[in-house]
Amino acid sequence: MSKPKNLIKRYSSAIIEGLVSKVSASSPLNHRLTKGELRELFVTNILKSFLTKQFDIGTGIIINQKEEQSNQTDIIIYDNRILPPFIKEQHIGVYPAESVVGVIEVKSRLDRNAIINSEKSAKRLIEIIYNPKASIYGDYEYIRPLCGTIGFYGTGSTEIRDISKGRSWLEKNIKHNFAICLVGKFSWMNLKSSGWTKSDKKENYEETKRFIAVFLDNLRTRSEIKIQHMNQFAHKDWLSVYIRDQNRFT
Repeated sequence: MSKPKNLIKRYSSAIIEGLVSKVSASSPLNHRLTKGELRELFVTNILKSFLTKQFDIGTGIIINQKEEQSNQTDIIIYDNRILPPFIKEQHIGVYPAESVVGVIEVKSRLDRNAIINSEKSAKRLIEIIYNPKASIYGDYEYIRPLCGTIGFYGTGSTEIRDISKGRSWLEKNIKHNFAICLVGKFSWMNLKSSGWTKSDKKENYEETKRFIAVFLDNLRTRSEIKIQHMNQFAHKDWLSVYIRDQNRFT
C-alpha cells in the first residue's frame, strides 16, 4: 500500500485505517463487534473528524409535524442552526424533520438483505416522514435528508459486485439511498451527473474515503438548500407545531 502524497491525505487515511484496525482486532477473539459498537466507532473515529461545527450527530427517531415517527435510526446528522438546543442538551433522541440533513444506517454484515432493508427504511423516511402532506406548509419534499448505508463485514451483494450489472440493479431497486459502502471493499454513489458509480478498494481505503467525502459534500450542499428554502418565503413558524399544545393538524 503506497503512502498518500500530502499530509491531509496521510491523516485521512490514518483515521480510517485506525477504525479498520479496531474492527479487525476483534477477529482473533472470534468476536464480531455489534452494530452499536460499530456505530460508535464510525461516529467517533470518522464522522466527528470530518464534520464541521455546523453539524452534529445523534441516534434515535425523526418526527414530523403530524407526530409520525421514523424507524430507530443509527446515525442522524443534524444542522445546529436549526435544532433547538434543549433537544441536544437533554439527549431526548427525537429530532424534528426540519433539523435533519442526513441519515446513515450501520450494518454489521452488508449483504443483499441488509441493502434491501436499508432501502425500505429510507423509503419509509422519505415517503412518510417527509411526505409534503405531513407539513402544514406542504414543503417537506424540499428539505429531505440524504440517506446512506455502511457495512463492515461480508462481501456485499452479488448483484452489485459487477459495475455494469450493479448499476442496472441499483437503478431498479434502490431509489431512496444515495450511498452504499462496504469498508475495505467498495462504495457506490448515486451522483446527479452520472448516476450510480462504483469505487473499488485499491489502496489507502479509497472507497471509504470516497463515501465519506462525497456524502458529506452533498450533505453540506443539501443543508444550504434547506436553509435557503426555509428562509426564502414568508417566515414559517414550524417550531410552534412541535412545542405548543395546539395541534394544527387536528
